[in-house]
Amino acid sequence: MNDFCRLTINAVKATAPGKSLIRPPGAIEEIAFLAGCQRCGKCSGACEDRSIHIAGPDEGVLVGTPYLAPDEQPCTFCLRCIEVCPSGVLEKRESSQSYAIGVAKINQDNCLAYHEQLCSSCLYACPMGIKAIELRDFRYPIIRTECCIGCGRCIKACIAENPAITVVPCPTKKE
Repeated sequence: MNDFCRLTINAVKATAPGKSLIRPPGAIEEIAFLAGCQRCGKCSGACEDRSIHIAGPDEGVLVGTPYLAPDEQPCTFCLRCIEVCPSGVLEKRESSQSYAIGVAKINQDNCLAYHEQLCSSCLYACPMGIKAIELRDFRYPIIRTECCIGCGRCIKACIAENPAITVVPCPTKKE
């Protein structure tokens, strides 16, 4: 590893603790991602759904890097971002599950089903269907974290006044 990479990795570790963005599909481990991303924006430009945003100047060392906000615009996993990435920080994978960008979490306080109202909007919107969202007792949604890909379609489909679902980043691999 050259001195520039070593300095970049140390700067990332020092300035980005706890900051966790949801990266596009195929993103490598965060420290390596930040060190390798060319910050060219090609992934964002290739995203027809406009799901990929670019971190602004207030994000410190994360500035210029791509991220997703599934609560604003779900990812359709078209994988065009991987095709145009010149730095290799977005890589092709074997299975669709290995592209998971996050995991949905249900806030039962906001979920209509947990307030005895019939609703299964999240299940019907989920591209993984019953693999990722189980309806306990045919009513209460439960996320099967091992199958959820974090796309955010369930958030958009939620009809509660305050959406009952959020997506959190997948845990990253340790160095």
